[in-house]
Amino acid sequence: MPLLIHPGFHKTGTTWLQQQLFTDRRHFHMMFDHVDIDRLFVSPHDLDFSADAATAEVDARRSPPDSGLIDVISSETLCGQMFLGSRLSKVTAQRLADSCGPAKILFTVRGQLSATQSIYMQYLKRSGRLSIDDYLSYRPEPGYDWFNPSVVSYAKLAHCYGDLFGHENILVLPQELLAKDRTAWLGHLFRFLHGPDFAGDISLDDRPREGVSPPVSGIPLLRAANIFRAGTMNPNAIQSLRWVGAALNSIAYRWKLGDEGARKRMRATIKRHLGGKFGASNRALQPYCPVDLAQLGYEME
Repeated sequence: MPLLIHPGFHKTGTTWLQQQLFTDRRHFHMMFDHVDIDRLFVSPHDLDFSADAATAEVDARRSPPDSGLIDVISSETLCGQMFLGSRLSKVTAQRLADSCGPAKILFTVRGQLSATQSIYMQYLKRSGRLSIDDYLSYRPEPGYDWFNPSVVSYAKLAHCYGDLFGHENILVLPQELLAKDRTAWLGHLFRFLHGPDFAGDISLDDRPREGVSPPVSGIPLLRAANIFRAGTMNPNAIQSLRWVGAALNSIAYRWKLGDEGARKRMRATIKRHLGGKFGASNRALQPYCPVDLAQLGYEME
């Protein structure tokens, strides 16, 4: 059976896929968790990475040939660190190609403006303090990284994987279709894996979403909470008053006063920064995707 590599992208339903689809032992075998994937393919320095060592671990984790299971390597970390511009995405793709042999590649995507909002919310959940306007306009000094629109300009990385694994082995499926018609989404995936005549059982339990973000109206409270909440994006919080941060964080998740206006302002800010930048990329992405991206609201040149 083919190996399936799912490198991301971030904020496209990846947690649901990893926890609820790829754990379905009727069809899939998850070979590694996020920690192992990071250790094998992402964290090693360029001068230290060993394709032979990674290959040995991949081979050792493969399921028996007669099991009928699809082996899966799935982690959005494979497409890079979204807060820092995903700078290592091409390096990681080459490491996978050098270590894993033939594979089919699944990319999950999401409309860029919506994905950017979700990335920003994740930044806040990781203790970030900047406003959305400052987050999108910040430019670090040379030699340092920050968010870059390339993180959600999906076509270049999809094409990179196509060059490495064969363009016929790349599938792009939008998160919007997963939310609208899960059965159709799954049908595209299973036909990609098993061939166009696949008609097996693809039913799944309807489990709730995980990792829900606070309402947009709660962002000011969440930013204030992060003064006292240490995390990846703010390790120097005022730890002595972390109870204040915990209280504000709790209130932020429940504060819905003015949420409709806050969401409109958030969308307008993101559109001002990024609107009109992804039409050409989405047009280049379309050949990998079996559904019309424009009909799902994607910018299209």
